[in-house]
Amino acid sequence: PALVVAGGQGHDDDIDKAVAEVPAHLRLLRPGYLRYADLPGFLGGALIAAYPSYGEGFGLPILEAMACAAPVLTTPRLSLPEVGGDAVAYTSEDPDQIAADLVALLDDEPRRLALAKAGFDRAKEFTWESSAEVHLAAWTRARDRRSVD
Repeated sequence: PALVVAGGQGHDDDIDKAVAEVPAHLRLLRPGYLRYADLPGFLGGALIAAYPSYGEGFGLPILEAMACAAPVLTTPRLSLPEVGGDAVAYTSEDPDQIAADLVALLDDEPRRLALAKAGFDRAKEFTWESSAEVHLAAWTRARDRRSVD
């Protein structure tokens, strides 16, 4: 399968150097920044959406992949386990372990299919309505605590 490295170039010199070292016989695509409308085409056809993040805010990239029914491989950092839960596969931050976990998941079609379904179902839980409810509850708790102080 082809490796698709999405996102703009020039943000990480290590990625650019690694891409330059990929042997010519391997398929590597760099489509650049993916517009929202392009995500289903790229992610919906992915065997695996790998997002081995070292630091992440909310975890929108894995949520987008789950919403497109792509099985996800990510790292258990910051918000990613909260977003992915049991519906994604986790790997370490070690490049060799990431490679081994990618190969293992590529070779395990039943697990990929199960993760794709679980991720798609979990993504449905993340709605604007549920986000608003959580924010309202947080603001209400903050207001009530302030009233007590």
